[in-house]
Amino acid sequence: MEGASRKLRQLGLAVAVAAICLPAWPASAAAPPPRLPAPSYKSVSKEILIRMDDGVRLAATVAFPSRDGKTALARRFPVVLQMTPYGRNGVCGCTPPDFFSTRGMIGAVADVRGTGGSEGNLDGNYFSPREQRDGYDLVEYLGRRPYSTGKVGMTGGSYVGITQYLAAEQRPPHLAAITPIVALGDLYRDAYTHGGIPNLFFDAQYVAVQGVPGAAGPNADPYLLEELLKAKLGQSAPGTVAFDYLARPNDDRFYRARSPIYRASKIRVPVLDVGQWHDGLLRGEPEMYRALARRRGVETRLHMDPCTHKGCGPPFAPFTNAPGQYDTAALVFEFLAKHLSGAKTPRRPRVEFYLQHANRYVAASRWPPSTTRFERLALGPGSLRRPANGRRAALEPTTQRYVTDPAAGFSMALDQYGTVAATPYIPTDQRLEGPHGLTFRTPVLTRPLDVVGPIALHLAAASTASDTDWYAKLADVAPDGSESIITEGALRASHRALDRARSTPARPYHTHTNPRPIAPNRFYTYDVEIWATAYELAPGHRLQLRLTSTDLPTHMSGSIRFDRSRPQDARVDLLPPATNTVRLRDSYLLLPVAARGASAPASW
Repeated sequence: MEGASRKLRQLGLAVAVAAICLPAWPASAAAPPPRLPAPSYKSVSKEILIRMDDGVRLAATVAFPSRDGKTALARRFPVVLQMTPYGRNGVCGCTPPDFFSTRGMIGAVADVRGTGGSEGNLDGNYFSPREQRDGYDLVEYLGRRPYSTGKVGMTGGSYVGITQYLAAEQRPPHLAAITPIVALGDLYRDAYTHGGIPNLFFDAQYVAVQGVPGAAGPNADPYLLEELLKAKLGQSAPGTVAFDYLARPNDDRFYRARSPIYRASKIRVPVLDVGQWHDGLLRGEPEMYRALARRRGVETRLHMDPCTHKGCGPPFAPFTNAPGQYDTAALVFEFLAKHLSGAKTPRRPRVEFYLQHANRYVAASRWPPSTTRFERLALGPGSLRRPANGRRAALEPTTQRYVTDPAAGFSMALDQYGTVAATPYIPTDQRLEGPHGLTFRTPVLTRPLDVVGPIALHLAAASTASDTDWYAKLADVAPDGSESIITEGALRASHRALDRARSTPARPYHTHTNPRPIAPNRFYTYDVEIWATAYELAPGHRLQLRLTSTDLPTHMSGSIRFDRSRPQDARVDLLPPATNTVRLRDSYLLLPVAARGASAPASW
């Protein structure tokens, strides 16, 4: 997560989007793309220790506007706060505070307790209720300083974005707006597991080494050096935070206490929620927006770009850099200037998303857009289509089967989940996955098909094992036969139980609290959540669904058994090989199709 601020500083080539929008879609935005104001001040920074209500002091670097770069201006300015576990003067994972001080705001970056130069330890782990209270104290401290106008905003991506939600839920009176970027909403469902399946590649990279940058983060102020070194001596080893996750394979109070989605209604300030269609934490942005959009009278916006967790282009996404992207830094600064300084800003849509492959932005008043309708596509032998008539269906095979293949998934070893941690995103041709499961395709499209919204696979299936995994991957099949990944979803069979109150047909929600094995060779129904997207398939292309039961090295084909009190007894229980059978007549894909006009019923 530490590189998430790359997106905030990336320079997108602005285009007049409205000029290229197809007539059937609403115009992208009435206003031109946002532009970042040029620096008008110099910056001078100071390192301080801020005392929390329990006496622990957190280290912060605060940058002030200055005319000469030596003395802070004796004026009041709004403050923009960021909270990082990666060392405020090191890796940081945040926007440099002088980005704001040179543009007429005060920038502040604080090390969360137990990291960097801050006192305290990680006994409560990251995102803990204690850390959330620290967010309240930091906002109030900065909002009450003589140099502050009394309005504090927050920004930053990934971890630095999640802390904004959690601090805002504490309702500090001086908080005026937040702008979380690529931030999860549900720690269990968005990150640690997908459909109850351990997110192995991410977990191995991220959870085990999460605290290293913060533990090694430098401190720059020689006057505070002794105090900051003392703080480091009192910190606990960051590597042990992984134990709390390993000991909790199912959703419980630990995850819910650290997941902002459960208390989103407590947030009372304006929110600009920025996400990326190829972010490994993608699920969090539309889910948090839907929860926050229920608030009345509070500005809530969702902005989705086509990039990865660490942005577009080299080094982390060398093959993902679509044209015409907004400058995220300008978008965020504009929102903060409006709510912290009262700046006049253009009116922008509640929802604005990049329609991939069409390479343009689309505006909407809600998510999913009102133009989206959900269409059932039946699974036939190799086909994905509108349900056939009764006579035709009676002539088709009723089931298809495949053997779980441990080689499945390796072609996407460098997937979007890895960019959350340390590996690049390099999407590969999905034809390499063809032999590993079942493949279903639509007929060739006769005109563009816009897939916009959440997706669900309703599956009737059986397995020869007492547990198995289901991976559903959507791809764009070009006329030359190449297959480009669009989005995907996963579900462990034993985690099939639905939370009926939270589920919708297009976005199933599983409880993940009491896994139950399946009886071998018995058919069960499964609702697989496939993460939302906004993607245009061109005429001559086909939409593909591939179903497999292994996804190494991304997901773990088994479970970890771990007791924190007896780590020497830890073990890995792998799922056995199995033959999985799908009952086609009772299975279907629920696809969000965005209408291009009143007379657009079919694309094939």
